[in-house]
Amino acid sequence: MLARNAWEKRKLSEVTNLITKGTTPREKGGRGEVNFIKVENLSKNGNIFTTSKVSVSEHQGYLARSILQENDILFSIAGSLGRTAIVPKLVLPANTNQALAIIRLSTGCVEFVATYLSGEAIDRYIRRNPTVGAQPNISLTQVASLQIDWPSLHEQEVISKLFARVKDLIAATQSRLSSLELLKKALLQDLFI
Repeated sequence: MLARNAWEKRKLSEVTNLITKGTTPREKGGRGEVNFIKVENLSKNGNIFTTSKVSVSEHQGYLARSILQENDILFSIAGSLGRTAIVPKLVLPANTNQALAIIRLSTGCVEFVATYLSGEAIDRYIRRNPTVGAQPNISLTQVASLQIDWPSLHEQEVISKLFARVKDLIAATQSRLSSLELLKKALLQDLFI
């Protein structure tokens, strides 16, 4: 059993090498060779799908500060606050815009931190601390000061595996539900033509 009362409180800035955000590309066509990830490319279950691209020259030029690496955590800081995803190798090379914070860990389990950032404690923090303008947002300073419950690395890994299993069960259940809905639709069409 995990001893939660023995966990430390750590600011996100204490366990990271980098917390930054991207830039808006000047070219608005969405074409190029490099994936460009925006908030709308993060699904609620933590997956990333790509629809936009930028050129290699943009990616390596004025967008260079937001070049993504494998296992970076993307965390939405504008619009749909709190969406979280881990950058997988298969979307690279990739870049992002200013609505997503890039969080690069220096220590700890990336899956644990991403899971923690997608949890209720962070939702409560965001609701208490948004900067409201044209759309709700939180600053990089606020992201860096997020307090995280910090167990041992072993406990982080155990917790991450547990949540990965739950996520897989949810995906399997949703897939089965979709199949049953299609079956129902087909039966209704066959029976009530």
